[in-house]
Amino acid sequence: MKVEYNAAKYYTWSEILELIEAWQKAFPELCKSYPIGKTYEGREIICLEITTPNGCPDEKPGYYVDANFHAGEVTGSAVALYTISWLLENYGTDDDATYLLDNRTWYIVPRVSIDGSEMYLHTPFTLRSSTRLFPYTEDQPGLHNEDMDGDGWISQMRIEDPHGDFKVSESDPRLMVRRQPDDVCGTFYRVYPEGRIVDFDGIEVRTARSRWGLDVNRNMPAFWDIDAKQVGSGDYALSEPETKSVADFLISKKNIAGAMSYHTSGDVHLRPCCTTPDSQMIREDFQAYRLLGTLGAEVTGYGHCSVYDGFTSDRNNPLRGVYLDWIYNHRGILSWSTELWNAQTMAGCDKPKFDGLRTPKSDKEQEQDQLKVLAWHDKEELDSFIPWTTFEHPQLGTVEIGGWKNKYMFQNPPPRFLPDVCEKNLRFTNMQAKAMAFLEVRKVKVEKVAEGVYRVTCGIVNGGYLNTAGTALATRIRVTKPVEACICGDGVTVIQGKAKLEMGHMAGRTEKKAEWVIQAAPGTEVTITAQGERSGVAKHTFKV
Repeated sequence: MKVEYNAAKYYTWSEILELIEAWQKAFPELCKSYPIGKTYEGREIICLEITTPNGCPDEKPGYYVDANFHAGEVTGSAVALYTISWLLENYGTDDDATYLLDNRTWYIVPRVSIDGSEMYLHTPFTLRSSTRLFPYTEDQPGLHNEDMDGDGWISQMRIEDPHGDFKVSESDPRLMVRRQPDDVCGTFYRVYPEGRIVDFDGIEVRTARSRWGLDVNRNMPAFWDIDAKQVGSGDYALSEPETKSVADFLISKKNIAGAMSYHTSGDVHLRPCCTTPDSQMIREDFQAYRLLGTLGAEVTGYGHCSVYDGFTSDRNNPLRGVYLDWIYNHRGILSWSTELWNAQTMAGCDKPKFDGLRTPKSDKEQEQDQLKVLAWHDKEELDSFIPWTTFEHPQLGTVEIGGWKNKYMFQNPPPRFLPDVCEKNLRFTNMQAKAMAFLEVRKVKVEKVAEGVYRVTCGIVNGGYLNTAGTALATRIRVTKPVEACICGDGVTVIQGKAKLEMGHMAGRTEKKAEWVIQAAPGTEVTITAQGERSGVAKHTFKV
């Protein structure tokens, strides 16, 4: 049964709930949903658990996906929903989908900051995460974004001013460019976000901090710091119900070994760490991240790097309280945060370099890039630019309002580009999930040593590329139990060795020997079980 789902659409929360209900009705044997917590406004944060009924979901290696930690980054939800649809609709007909549900359990949270996303989708406002007012409960003095002309968008305002920093581009009158040091003749402008000024003194226009100043992706426990040092971090680590719900869920699901969190924008797969360089990462984990990132880049065309080495220009002030650092450093889970979409790249601009230098482009280079984006916009016949139009501002007088509809141009793609973004990023997460550890019992040998006494040996194999703990770090910080192998059966007694053997954690594609001497009546059914919290359960049954 196929569920009606449109990959080229941004879904509201009520529509997502309808989709989840439809998927559960259409595929009751493959998926179920449940709340993992509530948002600030009381909405339930929903997880969809997807796997086949052959075995307990918690006894398969688990892969976790979430989206919309940041309210306006709704492309992430689109990819999460696409992943759900693809897994369910293709099970039994596509080899990858069938393997991934037969042998893995997927936990997908399509939207974390639901309250903020609802505001983003239903109003002109843009906000980072939660709708909780922070750090102030009243608007502070300065310019606050607002849809002044009532067209449903918050764009830009330009005001003629002989001392302004901007001028109209000679190449395209829509484009505002920086005034150069020797520009003394011509028409110049001040350019501001569209909005209203609180406590305006009639002269100074300065941008105020958003009334919604929280960033739940700075509210996690790893290296958390106060708002004065890390903007948006909240009152204390996990102070926000959204972050605490995600953290509690990830701690509760012992089988989760890999994770993906979707964001926008930038065309880059980001990995740990945020506060330390690659040189300090455990070598085994660094090699796994580098190889998987390289393979993923071949699929998506994105870059890949650690946040600290590739994305942080001020190494004295790295990002703190980030989900990516917490899930790796505190939970030992191999995790990524993908920044989806890049309008400049689509328009043919040079791909960004993720070398940590973040060298700014010159004004001329920036103008050329913006001209390319405008040309691409026109070629694709998009409706993402608002022509500059005169407006009588209640405080500033005559202004012109216009510019980009940033929400669905730079922060998120115009909807028709969503399917391509979804499909190639689905392939990246599938690759991650297939690389996870899984156990197998093989080479079982039964040797009779006396009447009713048998020596049993076998190999316990980690058939996956990754460590059975998920990462080498997980073994060091002891957040997951090591692999165990046991032998049992009605009337079976272990007379030499322990019935349950600790095999330790196993590197990728390695094998260890397990051995027991048992006593059992001829014809007794015996089962060998290998089990790891993050590598699943494997069994082999035989008769002596």
